[in-house]
Amino acid sequence: MNEQNRFGEHDHEPLEADDLLARAIGEWRDETPARDLWPGVAARLDTAGVRRPRQIAFTLPQLAMAASLLIAVASGLTWLAARPAAPAGDGQEVVLAESEPAGLVQGDVQNANFADAQFDAAVTDLERILREDRDRLDPRTVLVIERNLQAIDDAIREARMALNDDPANTYLNSHLADARRRKLELLRHVTTLASAGGD
Repeated sequence: MNEQNRFGEHDHEPLEADDLLARAIGEWRDETPARDLWPGVAARLDTAGVRRPRQIAFTLPQLAMAASLLIAVASGLTWLAARPAAPAGDGQEVVLAESEPAGLVQGDVQNANFADAQFDAAVTDLERILREDRDRLDPRTVLVIERNLQAIDDAIREARMALNDDPANTYLNSHLADARRRKLELLRHVTTLASAGGD
C-alpha cells in the first residue's frame, strides 16, 4: 500500500497542476446556464456608475446634542432680541419703583428710581422703619435679613467697583440695578412684615 492510500486517496498517480486545471476547465465548459446571464450583468454595470443619494443617519446622542445646541442658540437669540436697549447718558439704568407695599403710610417712604441720591434716601427710610419695628420680628428672621442685606450690599459694592473700570458695560449696569432693586424689595417686604407685627 502506498502513502496516498493511507489517506484515502485514489491509487492512480497524482495529476499535475496543468492536467488538473485542464480537467476543471473542461468540466466548466460543459455546463452552460439555462438562460443568458449577460443582460443582468450589463444592467448592473450600467447602474454601478450612477450615484445614489447618500443616506445620512444620526445616532440618538447626536440628535440630542443637536437639539440642545438649537435650544441654546434660540434662547440666546431670543435674549438678545428681548433685552432692553442700553440706557443713554451716564450708563445708570433708571427704573421707577413699583407701588408702595400695603401697610406703609404714604409719607414714610420715598419712591426711588435707582439714581444714587433717590435710592439712598429710599433705603435710609426703609432701614429706619426696620430699626424702629425690629423688635416685632423673630431674632432668627432678623439674622437672616441682615445676612441677605449684607450679601446684596456686597454685590452692589462689587458692581460699583467693576463699573469704575468699565462704566459702559451693560451687564454690570444691569447687575447693579438688579441688586439695588432686590435690596429695596427686601427692605419693603421686611418693613411691611415688621409693621404688621411679624405675622
